[in-house]
Amino acid sequence: MKKIKKKHKKDIIINTSPSIKMSTLIAEYASDYINRGDTTEERENYLRGACTAWNIAVLPEHLREEALCHHRKEYTRLNPGIDDADDVMHDIRLLIVKKLQMFPSVRKVIVDAGIEPINATQYRINVVSTDNPKQFFK
Repeated sequence: MKKIKKKHKKDIIINTSPSIKMSTLIAEYASDYINRGDTTEERENYLRGACTAWNIAVLPEHLREEALCHHRKEYTRLNPGIDDADDVMHDIRLLIVKKLQMFPSVRKVIVDAGIEPINATQYRINVVSTDNPKQFFK
């Protein structure tokens, strides 16, 4: 870790050798779920769901139900005419439990994620995350 001094602000810490590679954790935690997709676009949809579940799991327990309710409303709004919200929410709840079981102490929040095809049968998961969930959840 390096510290950068600023004149009127607190020291800023930059992690130059991250010990946690979030793309690896997400692959370990959600690869079965992500692999439900047959195309890159479908896999990215499943990846987004897994990341949503991860971020909800990072919230304090008393805020998770509200976040789940909000996600359901947004999912329904963004997918008019598709009647699978119950199934999606079931999957999100299972993924939250899985995240909490596998990585209970990892508090990083996922800001963005995507799938990068390597060849016809392999892909790479790219994840952008932050160590400061308070700046993400306001």
